[in-house]
Amino acid sequence: MGIVYLFKQDVGNVEKLRGRKDVLGIIKVLQSKSDLEVRIKAEKALGELGAEIAVEPLILALKDDNWRVRYEAARALGKIKGAMAVEPLIQILKDEDGDFRMLAVAALGTIGEPAVEPLILALKDEDGDFRMRAAAALDELDWKPGDDTERAHYLIAKKEWDELAILGEPAVEPIILALNDESWEVRKGAAAALGETGDARAVEPLIQALKDEYWNVNIKAEKALGKIGEPAVEPLIQALKDESGGVRGGAVRVLGEIGDARAIEPLTQALNSQVTTQQEVKDALEKIEKRG
Repeated sequence: MGIVYLFKQDVGNVEKLRGRKDVLGIIKVLQSKSDLEVRIKAEKALGELGAEIAVEPLILALKDDNWRVRYEAARALGKIKGAMAVEPLIQILKDEDGDFRMLAVAALGTIGEPAVEPLILALKDEDGDFRMRAAAALDELDWKPGDDTERAHYLIAKKEWDELAILGEPAVEPIILALNDESWEVRKGAAAALGETGDARAVEPLIQALKDEYWNVNIKAEKALGKIGEPAVEPLIQALKDESGGVRGGAVRVLGEIGDARAIEPLTQALNSQVTTQQEVKDALEKIEKRG
């Protein structure tokens, strides 16, 4: 015959159960329809006792209708340090409640090593805010990137574009991926960083960024292509025939800034075919001729 728990569901009884280290009894209180304060007291007791058997009930409590129950569940999971709690806590980093997110970050920091790999994976998530919170959680763990690729994703998550440019070649591919980010601010930062790297691999993606719906991304892409310079000339000449007016106009302006004589004939043809504004083509040709 199983143990029968006969208790009044009040704070005093939770204290008695905690004193006896009766984890199963406290879990029953948490899962019951007890008074709110009693359930919160039960969560605190489970966190203090640190029994892994309490992890699953506390994970369920993370979805409770009451915010105080959710908050205390996150705190308790951090104290228990159960690896099972890592993924549910990471998902809280997407929650709209900023205080709840900070609790999750603190809990993950307390759990330690089991949280590292899932958080590293979260650095590549499509949600920029989520990436930033994952990076903050890794900071709490005093984590250091294992290689330059990890460092690149970490810096992108933190939007530290100057550091990415300094990192150089290993950062190029991750930054190119960031040109497709859902956030225009990330796309803008990525375009600027690619220009600083001077890497030819960035040319085609930056040309595509000339058609971005946000003008400030277009401008950064143009400046980046100008900084890359000579390796961008032939692709930009080809871009003069692009279907997008944004790409054609950007290509004209960048070719003018680079000043390479190879662009004279194609720009003259562009002037005659009116694929972009005549004045912009004339300005570009004038700049090239002055440099020649």
